Amino acid sequence: MIGPTLAPVRSGEPRRFGLLFGIGLLGLIVFLSVAAPWLSGADPTFESIEGLGPLGEPLDAGALGHALGTDPKGRDLLSRLLFGGRTTLITAVTAVGIATVAGLLVGLLAANSRRLFGEVLMRFTDLGLAIPGLLLAAAIATILGRGVPSLIIGLAAVFWAPIARVTYGQAVILREREYVEAARVQGARSATILRRHVFPHLLPIVGAYAALSIGWAVLFESALGFLGAGVPEPESSLGSMLGCCLVYYRAHPGLILFPALYLGLFVAAANLVGESLRPRAEGGR
Repeated sequence: MIGPTLAPVRSGEPRRFGLLFGIGLLGLIVFLSVAAPWLSGADPTFESIEGLGPLGEPLDAGALGHALGTDPKGRDLLSRLLFGGRTTLITAVTAVGIATVAGLLVGLLAANSRRLFGEVLMRFTDLGLAIPGLLLAAAIATILGRGVPSLIIGLAAVFWAPIARVTYGQAVILREREYVEAARVQGARSATILRRHVFPHLLPIVGAYAALSIGWAVLFESALGFLGAGVPEPESSLGSMLGCCLVYYRAHPGLILFPALYLGLFVAAANLVGESLRPRAEGGR
């Protein structure tokens, strides 16, 4: 199953600290992504011959006004890092957002439909869970052509099924609650019960799972970029930066270290928020 593995519930104070720290990291990442044109001070696609060292090697950090140096093609590393992080952020968040909406619709429809139709939807969901996620995303991105839109579609195709399964399981539990039975006895329609009594309790749980899924989506997008199935040159993403500069990891480790650290911040922030929200959501059912 593609998606995060849910860990045991932790105590309150560490959970609150993790939530605040994760939100702070996410806020920093969003700020850096939005402010990338003003913070970088350089075009991330501009290739400068003067920016290269002997035999085409990248310059050391700080040379010729480049705070982190340049990549093998003479492009400013800081600029590519900020813009690449923005590409990764937009791709992961948009893909998980689409997958969350689709998963909610499929899960709720399966839980509140007649038995046969609901079973068909769940078997279709199981098929989505059975396909290796990275392989599916790579196939879709390759067929549709390299670029952010195809990456979003590919990642959304991976993450909708786990969210649909979580939605279905929680909706089945919630519809058996006493307050739902009471509303049903009083003559409330299925749509009213779903809107007033099921969806409000379901949304926090799915939201926590979606936050965890963003971390996985960032890793998937970076893996595709590393393998050459991500955004095409001269655009940048964290994964493509790691892939194109891998051969320089000994002579110039910063070319690998900086994108890897930024990628780690993405995943850590999403996991902290998701793991901190999950016990709160489960405790409120």
